[in-house]
Amino acid sequence: MFIRSKAHPFGRPLQTGTVRILLIVLYAFYPLGCILQLVAGGSVALGLAGVALVVAALAAFAVLAGSSLHRQTQEPESLLDEREREERNRASFQAHSVFSGIVLIGVLYMMLTADMAANGKLDLWRPTDGTHWNAIFGGLILLSFTLPGAVLAFGKAPVEAD
Repeated sequence: MFIRSKAHPFGRPLQTGTVRILLIVLYAFYPLGCILQLVAGGSVALGLAGVALVVAALAAFAVLAGSSLHRQTQEPESLLDEREREERNRASFQAHSVFSGIVLIGVLYMMLTADMAANGKLDLWRPTDGTHWNAIFGGLILLSFTLPGAVLAFGKAPVEAD
């Protein structure tokens, strides 16, 4: 998902370090916010802290969605030069491999926890209601939109100052 603006049709240019920080904020704050909301119980402070972290993660996503680096991962091939297409294709392949591994680990976890709970061996946490599944699918959607850009951002050497 790339958000094109009239002021920056090719995306807002962001330093690689800034993109990396925004990605770290997104990937750390979203799950932490969801976990805080899950364990909050009756605590309003924990619930609000969780909501604040999720909102901060979504704000980081909004900034990333308008960046020139994210444009490279979302533009049609006809609008990219040969170098950009090659980088994008390599990043997409690596992101697909990572995303598939994460989904596989999640499915295995859910399968094993359900099996162990059914046999009375070990009762670990597993999603039980809609809010749990919404948090999981929301995280997977954010990850799928940003992972190719993350591969590009963390694969690029930072620009050196002259």
